[in-house]
Amino acid sequence: MKGSKGLRTPLPIFMDVPPGRRYVRSFIFSRRVNAPFARFHLLVRFLLVICISIVQLRAIDVARPDPLMAALLSLLSLAMFLGSGMHNRVARIYVLLTIPTLISLFSTWIIFNPVLGHVTLLEAPVYSGHLDLGISTWFLLWLGLTLGYFLWTRKVILGLVLAALFTFISSHFLALPTWTFAQVPFFHPLTLLVSDHGLLIALTKVIGYSGLIFSTIALVVSSRDAELIGALRQLRVPQPVIFFISTVFRALDLALVDYQTIHQAQLARAINARPRSFLRQLSDLASISVPLIAVMIRRSGEIGDALMARGYRINQVTNDFYETQPWSVMDWSAIVLCLLLFYLSFGTHFNLTALLWPAILV
Repeated sequence: MKGSKGLRTPLPIFMDVPPGRRYVRSFIFSRRVNAPFARFHLLVRFLLVICISIVQLRAIDVARPDPLMAALLSLLSLAMFLGSGMHNRVARIYVLLTIPTLISLFSTWIIFNPVLGHVTLLEAPVYSGHLDLGISTWFLLWLGLTLGYFLWTRKVILGLVLAALFTFISSHFLALPTWTFAQVPFFHPLTLLVSDHGLLIALTKVIGYSGLIFSTIALVVSSRDAELIGALRQLRVPQPVIFFISTVFRALDLALVDYQTIHQAQLARAINARPRSFLRQLSDLASISVPLIAVMIRRSGEIGDALMARGYRINQVTNDFYETQPWSVMDWSAIVLCLLLFYLSFGTHFNLTALLWPAILV
């Protein structure tokens, strides 16, 4: 369109953020507008995460572990995570949730996947291969401590943990009687065997999976529904598919807003005035789900009525210049990196640790 002086008025760009805003809504949370990782095209980000993940899975292979490559890719994934524009408080929560997950992965691999090596660091029997059916004094003590803590504080989870810790520690210093009635064979005996090679594989897997977690979170946090629609239009995806996906993500965004509204309404009614147990908190989540589902059903009907009132047809032609994003020099540079990672994934096996530090794999 042209103005009064014959100049062409620039068309509005759909994915531009309104002036003055510092944060913008992504798939799940909000991110900063000027996030470095979000400047790449969505397709480039997706390909980069996929290529990093494939190379990372090859680096944590049990037959030929590559801890240096896994650490290098994890640092790249951490840089993507820090550059995704996530709020600092949310990023700290993700890191705190990742730490126990990685610790459980390390301990599970060490216990259930014994690997022989040159040096045995620890060897101890864990499970004898059969279940003893009977009554133990320690079980009665654990049950009494758990029940007493519940009657005192009306809490269950913390009482179970404290009673289990007390029973486990005390059983190593005191020998109380146990009455066994029968033994049932179950599974096979387990022995905790920690060798130098097994420890190397476990550490490599922890480093690799941490990189997978950080890169996946960075992709989800830095992506917006408008970018996804524009990427699908650039890929010439059929209009019904684009409409369905855009409606799903729009409904997800509305569901998050409705959840916050219902939760704030419950807080205004003093739902958290007194300390509540874990089971009661689960009941509160169930009470939120009922009005949330009702609101979502009502919104789906409103969206359908709005589409019919505007004469929308599933096969109508739509303009696509509002939702597309051009490729930049950074995007093409990232594509070159993706090609290199793709070659490392399916080409000749390249072990960085064997090249720079061969003594650790001997």
